Amino acid sequence: MDTEAQIATVKQLIDAIGFEDCGTCPASDLAVRADVRDMCASGKCRMYGHSWACPPAIGGIEKYQKLIDQRRTCFVVQTVRKLEDEFDGETMMSAEREQKARILKLYRRLVAAGIDTLVLAAGTCTLCETCSYPDAPCRHPESRLVSMEAAGLLVYQVCEAAGIPYNHGPLTIAYTSAVLL
Repeated sequence: MDTEAQIATVKQLIDAIGFEDCGTCPASDLAVRADVRDMCASGKCRMYGHSWACPPAIGGIEKYQKLIDQRRTCFVVQTVRKLEDEFDGETMMSAEREQKARILKLYRRLVAAGIDTLVLAAGTCTLCETCSYPDAPCRHPESRLVSMEAAGLLVYQVCEAAGIPYNHGPLTIAYTSAVLL
């Protein structure tokens, strides 16, 4: 399948899955940043060293720079929800689960279509209630997705490059993922 056909297929799948927002940019516009990855090691999300989908298990950012450098196009997709108030944790968690389910569905459909892609998710992998890291191999290596931040990408900058908002206004939450061809 040529690149134009792949792009058309990705667009169709994104529309069919129902993401609220989508933008594109050249993959060369993405900047892998050590300071973003350093946030993982600082313990902000508490997953560093606790997941097969997080550092240090996923390798260094140089690996992700090389992977991104091999790609031409980046699709940025979002699940966006309106919050009842700034403490609406139920909607926040529901939107996060929905984004993860959507991006995994998109990834699986791309694989089934024979499209070579790099998918970077929103947040850490949550496929298992408790990750087997480091005591046993990953239970779902074919479905495990690395987050944009773990790959060294600043989500705000990726959204800006793709021409979509990072913040959709007061009392909204957006979860963002990237699909690179």
